[in-house]
Amino acid sequence: MPSDTSDDSVLSVTALTRGLSDLVEDHYDDVWVEGELSNFTRAASGHCYFTLKDEEAQIRCVMWRYLTKNIFFEPEEGLQVRVNGHASVYERRGDLQIQAQAMRKAGKGAQQEAYERLKQKLKAEGLFDTDRKQPLPSFPETIGVVTSGQGAALQDILSVLDRRFPPAQVVLCPVAVQGLDAPQEIADAIAAFNDVPADSAQRPDLLIVGRGGGSTEDLWAFNEERVARAIAASSLPVVSAVGHESDTAISDFVADERAATPSMAAEIAVPDRRDVAERIRGLHDRLREVVARRLSDGRQRVDALVSSRAFHSPVRRLENAQQQLDQLIRRLERSGEHLLDQARARLEQLRSRLAAVDPEAPLRRGYVYPTRDGAPVPSARALHTGDRVALRFADGERVTEVLPQSDDS
Repeated sequence: MPSDTSDDSVLSVTALTRGLSDLVEDHYDDVWVEGELSNFTRAASGHCYFTLKDEEAQIRCVMWRYLTKNIFFEPEEGLQVRVNGHASVYERRGDLQIQAQAMRKAGKGAQQEAYERLKQKLKAEGLFDTDRKQPLPSFPETIGVVTSGQGAALQDILSVLDRRFPPAQVVLCPVAVQGLDAPQEIADAIAAFNDVPADSAQRPDLLIVGRGGGSTEDLWAFNEERVARAIAASSLPVVSAVGHESDTAISDFVADERAATPSMAAEIAVPDRRDVAERIRGLHDRLREVVARRLSDGRQRVDALVSSRAFHSPVRRLENAQQQLDQLIRRLERSGEHLLDQARARLEQLRSRLAAVDPEAPLRRGYVYPTRDGAPVPSARALHTGDRVALRFADGERVTEVLPQSDDS
C-alpha cells in the first residue's frame, strides 16, 4: 500500500504538464528535427498542424500562421523534411509537440534537385524558347508591378521609373513574396492584370514581377511551377526581377526579359528621358538638314529655268506646240476618214451577201413557197388528192386543196 502523502506533495495535472513543458523547453529550446511529414493540415486560421515520424516514433508539430512564410515549398505527405523550433507540452492534451519556426526539405541538395527537375520539365515544354517571348513596348504608359507592398524592391522600382521616365504610371498589386501563400498570390496577381479590360486605364503595357534579395529559401516562391506557368500564360510582356545579380529563378527563364535586380527591371522597362531627348534633337537636326537640302535643290532648278533660252522665248515654244497639235489633228482626221471608208465598204459587202441568201427574194420575183402541215413540199409527186397546201407569196399566204389529176395531164 502506498504511504499517505501530504496535500503539499500532490501535483495537479496542470502543474505537472507545465513543469514538464518548462523542463522540455529548457533542454530543447532550439532544435532541428528530421522526419517524414504526415497529416499536414492548414486550419482556417492559417495555422499549420502536422506530424513528424520515423520508424520508431512520431511527434506532433504546430506552426503559427505568421511563421508559415518560412515554408518555401508545398508540403506533401511522405516528404522528408527538417523542422526547426522548440519542444513544448500542449497542456490541454498533455502531448509533446514542436512549435515549428521553419521547415526545409531534408537531404543535401534536395532543393537544388527540385529546382533542376522543374527547370528541365518546363524547358522540355518549350516555355524557355526565345521565339515565344514578347518584345517590350518602347514607351509604356502604364506598368504593372507584382511585389511586396512594403519591400525595398518597390521603392527601388518607383525611384528608377521616376528618374528615367516620369510619364509612366505605376499600378501595384501587392503580394506576399515568400512563404506558403506567396506562389498563389503572385500567380493570381499576374492573371488579374491580364484580365483588366483593354480600354481600362489600369491595364498595364507590361509587368515587373519580383522581389529584393534574400536567402534561397526567401526567393523560393519564384521557383514554383504555378508562378512559372502564370508568367508563360501572360499576354502582357513580363520582366522578372528576383533577388540580386547572382540569383537566377525559374521565373527568369520563363519571363520575356530577365533583370538582375528590381532596379534593373525598371531600367529595362522604360527608356531614359535623356536618351529620348537626345534622339529627338538628332531627328530634328536631320529633318532640318533634309528641308534645307531640298530648298537648295529647288532654288537651283528655278535658277536654271530662269537662265534657259526657253524661259525667255515662251511665245516661240507655244507656237511650236500649237503647230505640233495641228499636225496631230490632221493626222487623226485623215485616219478617221480612211477608217470610215473601210467600214462602209465592208458594210456593202455584208448587205450583198445577205441579199443573196435572203429567202424572201424569190417570192418577190413571183415564186411561191408551198408547205403542207408546216413542212415544205419538195415536189409535185409528194402531193395527193385532197391534201391541203399553204402557198406563201411575197405579200401573204393562201391555202388550196389538191384536185384529182385530169386524164389530159
